[in-house]
Amino acid sequence: MQVMSWLVARMGSRFSLLFEPHRRRVVHSALGRFLDQPLDLMVGLVEPDGTERVLPFTGQGSLLYCPEQFERINSITFRAYSENYGLYFEFNVHNVFYPQDESLCTTPAFYIEMRISPAHAIGWMKPKGPTPRQVTLFIRLNRPDTLIQASSDNDQSWIDLSYRNTLVPDLDPRSESPAPPCPDHKVQVHERIVSLNRGCAVDPDGRGLTLDLPVTEVGSGIKWRLVWGAHCGEPIMEVHHDGQVRQGTLHYVSRLADLDAVIHEAIELRDDRLAHSRRFEKLFDQAPLRMAQRHLLHQSFQCFLGNMFWCDLDDGRPWFSTWDGQGYCQSSLKVEYHAMPAYMALWPELLTMQLDQWAQRGRPHEPSSGVTLPNDLGRGLRLSSSDDAVDAGFVTACANFLLMLQVHVHWTGDRDAAGRYADLVEKLLAYLVWVDRDSTGFVNEPTAGSSSESDEIVAFAGGQTGLAIKRLAAIRAAGDLLAQAGRTDQVERCEQILRDDANRIQVAAWMGDHYAACSAPTAASLVEDHTGQHVGDDLANGLTAYSISTGDGLLLGAMIGQPWLLDPDRLRLDLTNATRETLGPYGCGQNSTETQHVRVSHNIWRDHLACYLGLPRPHLTQRYWDMQVLANTADLSSGFVDSYLTHNASFHPAGAASLGFMLAQVRLVIDRLAPGGHRISVEPDTTVPQRWPLLPLADWKAGRIPVCVVDEDGCVTIENESDPVIVHGPGAAEPDLIG
Repeated sequence: MQVMSWLVARMGSRFSLLFEPHRRRVVHSALGRFLDQPLDLMVGLVEPDGTERVLPFTGQGSLLYCPEQFERINSITFRAYSENYGLYFEFNVHNVFYPQDESLCTTPAFYIEMRISPAHAIGWMKPKGPTPRQVTLFIRLNRPDTLIQASSDNDQSWIDLSYRNTLVPDLDPRSESPAPPCPDHKVQVHERIVSLNRGCAVDPDGRGLTLDLPVTEVGSGIKWRLVWGAHCGEPIMEVHHDGQVRQGTLHYVSRLADLDAVIHEAIELRDDRLAHSRRFEKLFDQAPLRMAQRHLLHQSFQCFLGNMFWCDLDDGRPWFSTWDGQGYCQSSLKVEYHAMPAYMALWPELLTMQLDQWAQRGRPHEPSSGVTLPNDLGRGLRLSSSDDAVDAGFVTACANFLLMLQVHVHWTGDRDAAGRYADLVEKLLAYLVWVDRDSTGFVNEPTAGSSSESDEIVAFAGGQTGLAIKRLAAIRAAGDLLAQAGRTDQVERCEQILRDDANRIQVAAWMGDHYAACSAPTAASLVEDHTGQHVGDDLANGLTAYSISTGDGLLLGAMIGQPWLLDPDRLRLDLTNATRETLGPYGCGQNSTETQHVRVSHNIWRDHLACYLGLPRPHLTQRYWDMQVLANTADLSSGFVDSYLTHNASFHPAGAASLGFMLAQVRLVIDRLAPGGHRISVEPDTTVPQRWPLLPLADWKAGRIPVCVVDEDGCVTIENESDPVIVHGPGAAEPDLIG
């Protein structure tokens, strides 16, 4: 496809490369996105007449013809042509990833390969000369305030880089956002690019290497292989909590004391790690995803990895969190909620570390005798308690935590987690019951500015329908978790609330063909919090708008086989009609009054919910991908953008919701605590042959990954089955758990 900005990033160790071909540079740092600097990366070939041709990552040299890129979930390949001599040049960066392999994933190193092959025809262009049998390739670097020195001996050649890395994000000068709190000192970083091929020469300026490589056909295996590693051994964050300050050092440092150790491990384990990582890539290559789904999944997964921090605190505790992109909030509950499919599919332990961290930050709420949770773990790299002080934000945060905890407990069978958090669950339940003080089934608290996920109309209103349903789902989750912990005294109370409030929501919000965005009665009751003025009639009229967020709180429950809280036929009708009424060029707006306010992660979430409701989905992913292309070409470089350009949501981790394609498309349901034992089911489309890897059922250490296979006759089988899997659909003997 066309070249566009593309990020590759190591999981939790922060090392990243942001390729910006339209700006002819790479933005790079051992501490990752927003703590990086422009790098001039000159990679290419020398033509027989001495002309140096390069990929568009440098302001020097002559560009190779027709650069293009091809990505997979763990790698990116750039290809371009020497039209003068019938050659094409490939440059591949592999970011190894294999689920639940901590050392493989956190080692701060990339594997690089370059290859030169004959291009037997390039349009109608007449070459200057014959295709040579051998070509000189090169890699050179230039970076401000960086010591760069290339060296070579008889056995090995390398390029060393050394610089001081800032811990303060480099904000766009046009931004009005305040800088996040961060340590104001710099830390020392060392990097090295090592050639695994012998025979390299050092450039005269000492900043690069060259290698003569034969021109061979694709598949010959003759490549220039390099390893690019980094190391930062100093603390990079501060965690302020309970009157104490803890320093956080990147987790890999406990295993890899210096750059020599990083390079040694990366080289010694190269073949094994690439084999594992490519095996993981192949699972996605074989899945029947549409191209827009593939692009979106590949791009968003790298942005998800690039936002992660995996550190060790100086008191011995682990720390795992993710920036919410350019907002710099650490482990925002509303963001991680939509990233749940990635944790559920690949690495539940990463979620459990965050659950512990959120749980420690509960705040007493005296009116309810309960507890609230802040939305995040702090902002920047000097982390203190979140400044979120809006009650509506607390409702969403508390509900998200309970729903995430419930799906984790059932998905993994970790009943002990229900016991560990039982006291907190009781306190969160008390708060969520209290927020409906009028016994309407709706939350009383929202006021202006309370919901960044909603447009202006919903933000001013009480009685938000989506929030009411999410609260109800969270109360059900709390009752279930307490029952799993053996505390059954609250269960009947929760069940009574479910019965009463579900009916109240149906009566108050159902409009005949959809659920109203809000159930607040009139504009007269809506007051803008910061001005004290009434909201106008034009906004009040939007309270009955169609909304794509009605079922935001229902998806995780469906994935563990929970029954629908509301009439499933009405939910299907609401989802179908809301999709139609909110649709814009880049997806659906939050509601029908503001179709330009697109949240891509919410659109994907809604699409997953539609699958579990059994709806045939219009394929809207191309629209979401069109917005990513817009945001990463023509001098724009935004990574995964979760919203349109009028909002600041670049390099955002919420796109990890796209991992849910691998779960929802086959309607995978997992409940390892079901009565009678594990209950796992699938219901794939049987009208076309397909293969879906069942990622959450994989034994990654053994390399055993169950695959749901639909053959040409519509028969469904499970290859490499470990847990018994029930197959629903035409002719299935078992009743459907969902809907």
